[in-house]
Amino acid sequence: MNKAKLITFLVCLVLNLMAITGFSQEWLGNVITDPAISKRCDDLAKKREQKLGHKQKLMALLKRNTHLQKIAPPNRHTVKLKLEINEGQLRQELDLTRLTIEQLEEGIIRKGCPGIAL
Repeated sequence: MNKAKLITFLVCLVLNLMAITGFSQEWLGNVITDPAISKRCDDLAKKREQKLGHKQKLMALLKRNTHLQKIAPPNRHTVKLKLEINEGQLRQELDLTRLTIEQLEEGIIRKGCPGIAL
């Protein structure tokens, strides 16, 4: 008789735990329902992705620029000068883009956007 009560108790306990965890998972999924928060977070994430793409393009241009500087003939002084100026401008743009990405990531963290992994 004691074993039957124990088994019944364990079965009820397991069923209750399953119901509680199912409820808690449903509750966790519905914590944020405000569309304004989702829209703002989506906008921040899109801006970040655009800036990351911009950063990759700048890095490719810098790599191309350094290659062109290496293969430029030594007697083409104006070409070398323009490539050096261009490299400086690209590096400055890359630094600004990195700062912007950092600020966007901080904004995403401060706003508390759910489901965004940086």
